[in-house]
Amino acid sequence: MTKFAKCTVFFLLATLFSASAFAMVEIKKEKNITKEELRVTSFLDYPPFGNYANPPYRETFDSVFRSLIEEYAPKHNFELAYVINKNYPVLVRDVRRGEIDVLLGMYHETKIYNGLEYIFPAVVNNPLVVIMLPGRIHEVSTKSDLKKLRGVMNAHEHISDYVAGELKSYNIKKFDKSVDVYEQLFTGKADYVLGSLYFNMIETSKLGLRSKVSFSKQALWNMPMFIGVSKLSRNKKMLIKTLEALMEKPETRTNINNRLRDMVMQAEKDYIGVVPPAYTKK
Repeated sequence: MTKFAKCTVFFLLATLFSASAFAMVEIKKEKNITKEELRVTSFLDYPPFGNYANPPYRETFDSVFRSLIEEYAPKHNFELAYVINKNYPVLVRDVRRGEIDVLLGMYHETKIYNGLEYIFPAVVNNPLVVIMLPGRIHEVSTKSDLKKLRGVMNAHEHISDYVAGELKSYNIKKFDKSVDVYEQLFTGKADYVLGSLYFNMIETSKLGLRSKVSFSKQALWNMPMFIGVSKLSRNKKMLIKTLEALMEKPETRTNINNRLRDMVMQAEKDYIGVVPPAYTKK
């Protein structure tokens, strides 16, 4: 082999080795990226949008958004951490301060969420409906029909400021527990329950009342529910860009609404056979 040929072969081998070594460095670099923590919170007492059955244990937390965020986090190199150890207003404040990155579920133009970044579009709605005894559900077809009736509502309902303002002109009392809300209905002290469709489907299932009440077919108010991002999160720009791209996918809306349906159906199965409260008219 001539000297020139030897030099050429040496040069080619050196080039191949360098390229291979560079590729190995790049692969190693990619594998060794340190994952960042993505701190996430939600409603705590409002199934199916956010709930945990055995506080403060995180493994009992569930939300209609849970599968979405748990698939999203590892794809973007995050370690997911649920923050559910404070009351809801404090958690929202912590999102605003940048101590929590993402809020799963919030309403537009609602004061408590001021200062948070909305992720558009909303992929799920929270409809408010009327729940009545089956023989009376025909009495209500429009909002104006409610004004001559007595209503009750669960104090744990999360509603938008717009709806809260609208409800000031209605005769509605609030109670802390669903068992007390439905006592008012079944004892004749109230004519209707006003509440979110999915939350009340689950609550009536828990009480053994699911088949004993009727839900209005049309929502009287329909509240789009958004995901929020802290404006002070160190990953704000990336979170907004990637979450908006995710929300724009048609399959995201389909998956969330399928998950919503499954959670309601699971609650119905879980509480089959529950004996309803023995409400007695006084």
